[in-house]
Amino acid sequence: MKSNTIVKDASEYVFNLFKDKLPGDYVYHNYNHTAETVKACKKLSKSYNLTSRDYEVLLLAAIFHDTGYISAYEHHEEESVKFMKEYLQGNYPDDDIKEIEDLILSTKYRNSPDGSLQEILHDADYINLGSKTFDHRADLLRIEWERILQKTYSEEEWAQIQLQFLLDTQFKTEDAVLKYNEQKELNILKQRSKIDDYIKATAKAEQKVKAKPVKDGRGIETLYRSVYDYHINLTSIADNKANMMISINTIIISIVITLFGTGFTFSSQSEFASVRFVFPMAFLLLTSLLAVVFAILSARPTVTTKEKYELSKKDSSILFFGNFAQLQLREFVEKIKELKQAKEELYDSMSIDIYYLGSVLIKKYNYLSWSYNIFMFGMVICAVGFVIIMLFSY
Repeated sequence: MKSNTIVKDASEYVFNLFKDKLPGDYVYHNYNHTAETVKACKKLSKSYNLTSRDYEVLLLAAIFHDTGYISAYEHHEEESVKFMKEYLQGNYPDDDIKEIEDLILSTKYRNSPDGSLQEILHDADYINLGSKTFDHRADLLRIEWERILQKTYSEEEWAQIQLQFLLDTQFKTEDAVLKYNEQKELNILKQRSKIDDYIKATAKAEQKVKAKPVKDGRGIETLYRSVYDYHINLTSIADNKANMMISINTIIISIVITLFGTGFTFSSQSEFASVRFVFPMAFLLLTSLLAVVFAILSARPTVTTKEKYELSKKDSSILFFGNFAQLQLREFVEKIKELKQAKEELYDSMSIDIYYLGSVLIKKYNYLSWSYNIFMFGMVICAVGFVIIMLFSY
């Protein structure tokens, strides 16, 4: 058959046809698949006593059976028949062309082959089912579907499709069953194993998703813990600053009062000379006193109390000691039990508590700001006053 001119010329014609007109996205249904089908037909037909005419018809059908992909993906078999007739019409017997047409149409998926030639072509077309390269060829088909048909599948879905394809497609010739069925069964087991692995992985992922709320809960608890620590640190800083202002200003007040109380004078020339320093010192005494007052207001504990009936409202928190101190021990324990059962209410109560802590902090820092500003203003005015008095004195 190597010297068969019509088969050789048809093979070359289809090769050039695919090379010139078949898009590169056809990575499975290309000339390579056609050549493998032709090769498989030659192998499987050896056990049949085919006439040279039947053998030639079989090979021509194998050569043209996928040329229709150049024109259409769906119902490509009919298009393949058109390419075959266009090439053979007028140069080949009409009866043989009709049989080649029947052979090509018999390659439709799920079609039951009729006769030895159709069975040979069927098994040759699906020879990769019993090959060790099945996964490789299946991946090429998957890429082709994604590029041409825009069909995408998950790994598990694709494994299911391949398993179903292996189960649905049966070899028809005795040689194919004997030579390729064993590897086909191994391919079935391999796809089944893949599916089991994907199912296990999916179940594991679902368990992680179910466990996710626990992680979220820990994250929320960390958030509240951090915010509470942040508020406590800010409160400590504010109290330290207030204590510092109280200490400094009480010392200044003590010194000024002592000076005034002992009748200390800065000049012995006249009455006016002693009195002129009274004004800046009196101003310093007044501003230091105001600074101390605001510092004390900042450091003073603030307890907001609420009536019992307000504890049922959403703007009150049982976690604040000013609220739960009004309750009896049993009432407090019951309220805490209710919070533990209702997670959202617990978080809401903590949020309310943080809000009131923030409100207290705002008041603290406002008072502290006034204290520092008054202290700074008093020191500056007092110092400027002393400088002016000293300059005029000289």
